Amino acid sequence: MSSQGLSMLLSASLLSVLLAGVGCQDSGAAAAAGGFQKEADPPLNCSDSYRARKGDKVIMEYVGFLADQTQFDSGKSEFVLGESKVISGLEKGMEGQCAGEKIVMVVPPEYGYGDKSADKIPAGSTLYFISRLHAIIRTTKEPKGGDCNEATKARPDIDVTLDIEGRVITPNGDGQIFLDKPSLEIRFGKPNAIRFVRGLESSLTGACPDEERTLFLGPDLAYGSSGKSDGRVKGGESVKVDVRVVRVRDKKPTDSKIALNFLETIANGGLKNFSG
Repeated sequence: MSSQGLSMLLSASLLSVLLAGVGCQDSGAAAAAGGFQKEADPPLNCSDSYRARKGDKVIMEYVGFLADQTQFDSGKSEFVLGESKVISGLEKGMEGQCAGEKIVMVVPPEYGYGDKSADKIPAGSTLYFISRLHAIIRTTKEPKGGDCNEATKARPDIDVTLDIEGRVITPNGDGQIFLDKPSLEIRFGKPNAIRFVRGLESSLTGACPDEERTLFLGPDLAYGSSGKSDGRVKGGESVKVDVRVVRVRDKKPTDSKIALNFLETIANGGLKNFSG
C-alpha cells in the first residue's frame, strides 16, 4: 500500500470512531451489541444504479484491526460480489456502496472467520475495517462466443482500442461528459501512464474484444485530488465510464516475441519453401 493510501485510511480520529461504543470489549460482546455495522464517511449519495451489486467486480483497499486495535492486515483486494471468494463481511460491506467512498465496517465472527483462527486472527474475533471502494466493474455485454482466448484479452504490453464515454458521477446521474471517443487506443502497462489510464487498465485487464463494461471509478483511479487538467473533472470526483473493447493488438512486439514467432513458424513448416 502506498504511504498516501495508508495515511488516508489510518487517521486516528476515524479509528476512534470505528471502535467507539465497543470500548475495546471482547469480540463476542461487540457482536452481540450490534452485529454487522457499516458507515460511509462521508456517503457520496450516488444513484442506486451506480451502487455496487451482486455480479459486479470491486477493487477495494483496506486496513483491518482487532478489538484491541492490533492491525492484522492491510492491502488491496479485487473480488466479484456474490462469488464468496472473500469473507462475507467484506462483500456485505461493499454491496450497495458508491465508488470512491471510505467505508468503516464492524464485522462480527459470523461474517468473518467464525470460530476458526486465521493467521493473526483469533477464533471468534470481531473484525474492524477501514476501507476505500476504488472501483466497481460491471460487464454489460459479454463477448461474442463467451470468454475469449487469453492471447486476445486486454493485458499489459498490449495496445487496446476502446469506444469510450466518461461522465462525472453526481447524485442525480446527469454529470458532465468529460470524454467521448469512438476509437481511443491505449498501450497498457506504460510505467508513466496517467492515473485515469491506470484506472482503465485495472478495470479492463482480462476483457475481450467486443466486450462492454461500465466502470465506476473513485478519485484514486480517476483524476485524484487535483482533477482533470481541463477542469471537466474536479478534484475528488468519481466518474462513470461506459466502454467497449474494439480491438486488442500488439503494435510493438518485443524482439523476443519476434524470435519466438519465427521459431514457431519454422517448427510448423512455414518456411519449407524458402530458398536463399
